[in-house]
Amino acid sequence: MKKNAEFYIVDFDRTLADSDKLTEVFVEVCEEYNAISREQISKADMDMKRLGDSFDTAGYVRDHLNNSGRGAEWDLLEKKYIHESKSLNMLLSGAAELLHWLDSHQKDYGILTYGNPLWQRMKLSATGFNRVPHIVLERKDKGSLISSWQREDGSFELPHELGGGVAERIVMLDDKAVSFENFPPHPSKGYWVLNPERELPSQQGSVPDNVERCNDLHLALGRLEHNIIDKA
Repeated sequence: MKKNAEFYIVDFDRTLADSDKLTEVFVEVCEEYNAISREQISKADMDMKRLGDSFDTAGYVRDHLNNSGRGAEWDLLEKKYIHESKSLNMLLSGAAELLHWLDSHQKDYGILTYGNPLWQRMKLSATGFNRVPHIVLERKDKGSLISSWQREDGSFELPHELGGGVAERIVMLDDKAVSFENFPPHPSKGYWVLNPERELPSQQGSVPDNVERCNDLHLALGRLEHNIIDKA
């Protein structure tokens, strides 16, 4: 079984990708095809956020079309959205540099994202990340899931969706504190990437001692590079 010194797990929404921009393009496509009004989507989104949960934008629109007897239009809407998004830069600042660093240093990595599978997979396809090993979770406690991979010798047996193999430690970058609940201790390492000027209530909380707070991906990448130098 392939064995690595470390495996990198990167969150998708609000870490790698601009979720607001991805949603805006989807809303624009919906308006273009008269699928649903912007106001109706916005109200449903706000109602869900008041409950402290993420809004399944794609599922909501698909259900609306089905209930309106227009379910056959969904496939066209989805294809149009993915096509339109691929022509735009949906990455957050520092994401391209992080991915280049991981690739140039031959680091094994994958995406662990939370949300409704339909909407998450659409966004992954829209940004080209569907080609990257990934897992879509319908649970927020990523740390607990990662800890469940740990073996008696302390190493981690990676699931086949992330390429399989064994890693000595996990390095995770994520924007939500809840993602780091029950995250494995040192030598695993976490980077809580959260811009203080744009933080949402759902991103706030406390994190373990082996998780560093970083205001952006540029700072997180600098810490990653520093840690590599320290180990040399």
